[in-house]
Amino acid sequence: MSTRCSTEVDFDELLKEVHALGKSVLRVHAADVDKMARFPSESVDAMREARLLSAYVPEEYGGMGLNLVQVAKICETLGQYCGSSAMIYAMHKIQVACVVHHAQQSEFFCDYLRQLVEEQRLMASATTEIGTGGDLRSSICAVEVSGDQFKLTKKAPVISYGDFADEILVTCRSAPNAPANEQVHVMVRKGEYTAVPLSTWDTMGFRGTCSSGFELTATGNA
Repeated sequence: MSTRCSTEVDFDELLKEVHALGKSVLRVHAADVDKMARFPSESVDAMREARLLSAYVPEEYGGMGLNLVQVAKICETLGQYCGSSAMIYAMHKIQVACVVHHAQQSEFFCDYLRQLVEEQRLMASATTEIGTGGDLRSSICAVEVSGDQFKLTKKAPVISYGDFADEILVTCRSAPNAPANEQVHVMVRKGEYTAVPLSTWDTMGFRGTCSSGFELTATGNA
């Protein structure tokens, strides 16, 4: 499959390939994924092989450069075959969009986008938090920066596919003395954090998103 899809004709062909992937992989495993509440590894591997994880990354970094409408159409197509797989893809794309729209001024994140394309890395998020009552614009967790190191601890009631992601974008206050609504995103990578389970997940149709709760503790280079 081409890693670029900037014309309508290309996108039509891409959707055909997504349908083929859905029929040959997602639909085959969908019932077992939901019954066993397991991560749809076959589906995500197939998405990686098709380079779909970088579909929203701009072409200058090697991605397909699709727009939001096109990505939404891919999510809709995947959802015809496996709800959990489609939801994981949609949530991943939200995190990718956060980087694409807000972090391209950073050399670190530009390099990360290239790495995402090359390695087809999977991004998750830790957004909701115990104690905020579901208010996504408020955080209790704060990032603490000392020199060139950071640390944070967040009690998240849900981190979808947290055990299987390569990176997690954590929503938190910008500093320990910052107000609850002065928020930043901190990207933590495997090896930079520990996740202690707080709750389980058992929602029919989306069991495969593996959206359990965790206390996430992270340290790394600021």
